Amino acid sequence: MRIAYCTNVRLPSERAHSHQVAQVCDALVRLGHDVHIFAPYRINTVQEDYWTYFGADVRTTIEYIGSFDPIASPLFPGVLALWQLNMVMRRMLKTRLSRDRYDIAYTRSPALLPSLLASGVPTIVELHQLPRIGRRLFVRRCNRCVLVACLTSSMRDTLRSWGVKEGKLAVAGDAVDLHRFASVPTPIQAREMFGIRTDRLIVGYVGRLKTLGMEKGVGLLLQALAVLPRNTFFGLIVGGPQADRDEYEKRASELGLTSTDVLFTGAIEAWRIPSALMACDILAMPFPDVPHYRFNMSPLKMFEYMAAGKPIVTSDLPTIRDVLSEETASFCEPGDIGSLAFALERLKDNPQEGAVRAARAKELSLDFSWEKRMQRILSAATMQA
Repeated sequence: MRIAYCTNVRLPSERAHSHQVAQVCDALVRLGHDVHIFAPYRINTVQEDYWTYFGADVRTTIEYIGSFDPIASPLFPGVLALWQLNMVMRRMLKTRLSRDRYDIAYTRSPALLPSLLASGVPTIVELHQLPRIGRRLFVRRCNRCVLVACLTSSMRDTLRSWGVKEGKLAVAGDAVDLHRFASVPTPIQAREMFGIRTDRLIVGYVGRLKTLGMEKGVGLLLQALAVLPRNTFFGLIVGGPQADRDEYEKRASELGLTSTDVLFTGAIEAWRIPSALMACDILAMPFPDVPHYRFNMSPLKMFEYMAAGKPIVTSDLPTIRDVLSEETASFCEPGDIGSLAFALERLKDNPQEGAVRAARAKELSLDFSWEKRMQRILSAATMQA
C-alpha cells in the first residue's frame, strides 16, 4: 500500500513522540509498504537529517510543508503559533492528498483530521491522548475514520462511552525495535562503556526524565536509593534534557547521594539505549499516579525494558497492566518510597524470582515488535474499510 503519514511535530526531534513516528514508519516500510511523511517546516536545533538522526530506513520519503515556522516566531505567541502551523498543514495536506493517490492516510495528530477526512483517503488515527473540549466533533471525526488505534484500553473504553463506534476501536500500545537487541554487549562490557565501576546492584532508569513537565518517577527512585543500604544499590539515570538532569543531580546531592551511589549520563543516542539497559541489574519505572500515566500512557521504555531481559520494577497502574502482570514484573505502589524500596530489596534477596519474570517479559516482547503492531493495526483497518 501507499501510505501518507501526516504529522504536525518537528522531525527530527529529541522528543519521544518523534522517535515513535520514525519507528512506525520504519515498521510500515519493512512490511513492504511505500511510506511518505508529510511534516511541517520547522527551524530545527537538530542538525542531522531525519534518516541519520533516527537511523531510519532510507526507503521512507519525507516532505516538509511550508517555509515559515510560526513556533519560532514572536509574531505568534503561545497557542496561536500551533494554531497557525496546523492551519497551514491542513490547507496544504488537503491539496496534496487529493492530488496524489494514497491507499491510507495515517496520523497521530488529531488536529490534522479535517483535511485527511476531506481528502477522501481512508484514514487511521492513532490516539495518544483525548481532547478536553470539542468532544462531539471529535467523536464524529473518529467515526469517519476507518480505524481509531487507542494507546490504552482505558482510552478505548472512554471513547466507547463517548459514542465512538465499537468496530472503529482497537487497542494498540507502543512497541520495541527488536533489531536493536539482536546483538548487545555483556553487562561487563556495557558498564565499561559508561565508565561504571561498582560491585553493587545497578538500578537503572532509561528514558526522558520528564513528560510534558511532569515527573516520571526519577525523584522517587533517588529517594528510595537514599533510604536503602548504601552498599547494595547503585543508580544509573540515563536521559535528558540537560535542565532536568541538573535538577535531579541537585536533588541527589541534597539526599546525600554521591557519585559512588548514582550516575547521571544525560541524554544518549537511541542506538546506545540497549547498552545502557544491559549495564543494569534491575530496571525501574516508578511513575506517579496522575491521570496521564493512569489512562493515556504506553511507555516506550517498558517495551525496551522487556526486550532487555532484565527484572522490572514498576508502578502499579492500569496502563502498565495492559501489558505486564505479576508473571513478568514486580509492582510497587505509585508514589510510595517504601513500596519501591521494598520491591528492590525483594529482587536483591530473590534473584531467581526476578530472573524468571525477566525471561517471561523478554519472551512477551516478541509480540510487541513494531512490525507486529503495525500489521495488527492495518489488518484491523482493512476489516473496517
